[in-house]
Amino acid sequence: MTTAVASSRLVERFREKFPQSAARQARAQALFPNGVTHDLRHLEPFPIYIDRAAGCRKWAVDGHELIDYWCGHGALLLGHSHPAVVDAVQTQMSRATHPGGCHDLEIEWGELVRQLIPCAEAMRFTGSGTEATLMALRLSRIYTGRPKLLKFLGHFHGWHDFVAPGSDPPYDGSLPLGVLPQVAACTVTIPPNDLELLEKTLATDPEIGAVILEPTGGHWGAVPIRQPFLQGVRELTRRYGQVLI
Repeated sequence: MTTAVASSRLVERFREKFPQSAARQARAQALFPNGVTHDLRHLEPFPIYIDRAAGCRKWAVDGHELIDYWCGHGALLLGHSHPAVVDAVQTQMSRATHPGGCHDLEIEWGELVRQLIPCAEAMRFTGSGTEATLMALRLSRIYTGRPKLLKFLGHFHGWHDFVAPGSDPPYDGSLPLGVLPQVAACTVTIPPNDLELLEKTLATDPEIGAVILEPTGGHWGAVPIRQPFLQGVRELTRRYGQVLI
């Protein structure tokens, strides 16, 4: 059996197993780019549509029980619908949905964040990681007076233009589609795990005011970086006066 024939049979079996998901994807194609609301849900021949989930399992609209290795894009440390989480959400929803003012829970959450990150002298809650890094870069420019950012190839920091270069392959310095050249000119990209190159770049470009990185490594830690490199980044940014994000 050829690879093409085997692949075709797998697709056929998949369609037979998930006809309701296929029907929903056909409707979604008329609504969303590629028929999905997030790029990571774009699957071939079509994504599985989920009806409900509990713990480490979820059930497709087609009735099949699945083990969930997706885990809400990595956010569900306690699994789906943990009883304590469900109870807390129901309790809060009965009190207020969006109070639009100061309240005790924001203080409690801030104190918990400081327990996790003792160096967090002050904090601001944001709606997304993209918003957080965008504001961090703006603050770094205010603080240093320098326009440029240095980031590492393969590291993702959100969707705004200043962090788009070098996030996705090919890592050849090419301009990301839709990003203005004059904006991309303010972003310097180099490979990770090369302290000698990092020091040379920081020492020779006085316009770099910030260095940003995923401390666990590129692609959400799939391409890890090591502790000595992280320590070196901290030391070099102190030495040459860059904000470390």
